[in-house]
Amino acid sequence: MRALVMLVLVLLMAAVSPGPARAGAWPQAEGSGFVTVPLSPYAAQTQGYDRRGVPNGYGTQRSLEFSPYWEHGLTQRWTIGLQPRLTATWMNEPANRGHNFGVSEVQAFARYNIHLGDRDSLSVQGIVGTPGIAQRDRNPSLAEPNASYEVRLLYGRGIPLAPRVNAFVETQLGYRYRSGPAADVVYLNTTLGIRPYPDWAIWVQSITDLGMRNGRGFGADYSVQRLSANIAWDVTAHSTLALGYVREVAGRHVPLGQGGVLAYWYRY
Repeated sequence: MRALVMLVLVLLMAAVSPGPARAGAWPQAEGSGFVTVPLSPYAAQTQGYDRRGVPNGYGTQRSLEFSPYWEHGLTQRWTIGLQPRLTATWMNEPANRGHNFGVSEVQAFARYNIHLGDRDSLSVQGIVGTPGIAQRDRNPSLAEPNASYEVRLLYGRGIPLAPRVNAFVETQLGYRYRSGPAADVVYLNTTLGIRPYPDWAIWVQSITDLGMRNGRGFGADYSVQRLSANIAWDVTAHSTLALGYVREVAGRHVPLGQGGVLAYWYRY
């Protein structure tokens, strides 16, 4: 059970990263796209247990993730992308210490734009997550041992506020089928952002992962609610630096942690 909890903690870090520039409901222009290089530290306080299941004190779970993200406009309506997740994690509890390192998951996706208006966009996206490459017999566990399949519906709308001042809101609703014993997950993510100056953007996010309670045996089953605040600066016409902070504010079957993101985006 301890290893399953640690597996969940590491996989939750996938949502720490703020969304890349123009990612989401809007399609990439044909032949254009971007690459995001984020570095994401994460920490949570955990409750340790002995072999009899008796609490034996608090500990910490710390992780560091490098998860480059690529998105490319294949046609006017089709956008494709790829994201591997390279993760290092350390656990320190009174009677349970360990570390692990490896590829926790690789995700590939294709997004189809259903509607593109002057101010809004509606898209549907399919995602395949491959099992990771890491030592699964080491504590803490790291790699997802089974493939996952997800479908998302994405809607975004731009909101002009004043000359050269724009805001936007985006909502993503998705269902992730996790093959194997782990429970499936429903996602509901909402982002509200504003560009107060031409080279600056600020946005906040509500990120909800709702476990469907259909796990089998010892399959991981969890829910978690996160809030995120982010700021980005366009260094050049093609390059952006971003800084983000994420805090888990509620959850089920998981300790609550916090993390940050330092990211570089390159648009082509």
